[in-house]
Amino acid sequence: MPSGYDYGNARLRAMRSRLLTAADYYDLLAKATIEEVITALTETPYKEDIELALTRLVGVACVFEAMRANLTRTLRQLRDFFEGEPRRLVDLLLQRWDRHNLLTILRGQSQELTPETVLATVVPVGQLDEVSLRELARQPGFRAVIELMSTWRLPYAGALRRVQPRIGTLPDLDQLELALNRAHYASLQEQLHQGNGNKAIVLEQFQTEIDLANLLTGLRLVRRPDLVPLVQQRYNTGNGHPLFIEPGGHLPVQHLVELITQAGNLEGFVHGLNNTRYGAALAAGWQRYQAGEGRLAVFERELERWQAHQFVAMFNRNPLSIAVPMGYIGCKAIEVANLRLIAQAVALGLKRDDVRQELIIV
Repeated sequence: MPSGYDYGNARLRAMRSRLLTAADYYDLLAKATIEEVITALTETPYKEDIELALTRLVGVACVFEAMRANLTRTLRQLRDFFEGEPRRLVDLLLQRWDRHNLLTILRGQSQELTPETVLATVVPVGQLDEVSLRELARQPGFRAVIELMSTWRLPYAGALRRVQPRIGTLPDLDQLELALNRAHYASLQEQLHQGNGNKAIVLEQFQTEIDLANLLTGLRLVRRPDLVPLVQQRYNTGNGHPLFIEPGGHLPVQHLVELITQAGNLEGFVHGLNNTRYGAALAAGWQRYQAGEGRLAVFERELERWQAHQFVAMFNRNPLSIAVPMGYIGCKAIEVANLRLIAQAVALGLKRDDVRQELIIV
C-alpha cells in the first residue's frame, strides 16, 4: 500500500459517491411507517447492516443498530487505507469517538442504564475497542469507571480523577464532561502544535470543534443569567471562564467571556459575533429562535450545518492531503445522524416539514 494519500483518498472519493442524497432522505422521510423505512434502507448501501440487525431487533432499534454497525465498519475500513503518518493523523480524527464513547458510558452511569443500553450507542473505532468499552460499561459506578481507566492508563483518566465525585456524593456530569473535553483537546493540540501542512489541517479542525463547544456554552450562559451565582459559588469567580474549553480555538475564551458580560442578552451576544466565521450560522439560529422555536438547539443545529459545509469543502482542498479523509469522516457521520433522525421521526409520527428543516444536506 502506498505510504501517502494517493490510494486512500481515491477510495474515499469513490465511497463519497455512494453517500445518500437529499432525494434519498426525502424519500425515506415520506414513508408512512418505520417498517417501510427499513424496507427502503435494504435498497441502499445499508442493506447488509439492516438485514443483520433484523435478526435481533425491530423498529427504530433495528435502524439505530444498523447505523452504528455501518459507521463502525466504515471508519475501521477507512483507517486501513493508510499507513505511516497519514494513518496516525486519521487515528487522531477517530479519537472523537473515544471521547464520545466515554461520555456515553458516564451518562449511562448517571442514569443507571444497563450496559447493553449504553453499548448500543458506542462506536468502537478509536483506542477503545468493543471489549474495553463493555468492561467499562459494566462497572458499578462513576468511581469504578475512572479507577479502571486509571489502571489501564488511558489518556483521560487523570483529568476525570481530579473531578470525580467524592464517596457518598452525587456525580456532577457537566464537570466530568468538561474535564474530559479539556483533556481531549489539550492532548490533540499538543500532538499537532508543530508539524507539516497536514497536521495544520487537522489542528484547524480541532480548533473549530473547540469554538463550537465554547459558543454553545456562551449561548447557555447569556440566556441563563441565573447560572452566574452557581458559577461564582463553585469556582469562586465572577464570570464563566472555568466553563470553557481551554486553550481556545479560533475564538479566544477571554473574548467570549467579555462578550457575555457586555452583551447582556442573547441578541447582543449573537450580534457581537457577526464578524466571525460563525456569524452567519448564529444569525440563522437567531432568526429561527425569534420565529418562535425558542430553543438553544436551533443555534446548535445551524452551527452543525455550517460545519457540514466545511466538511464538503475539504474535498476541494489538496487532493493528496488529510483533508479528504477529514471531509469523508464528517460527511459520513452526518449521514448516519440524518438517518437516525428520519427513523425516529417516522416512528413517532412527527411533522415531516419540521424534520426536513432539521436535516443537514451536504
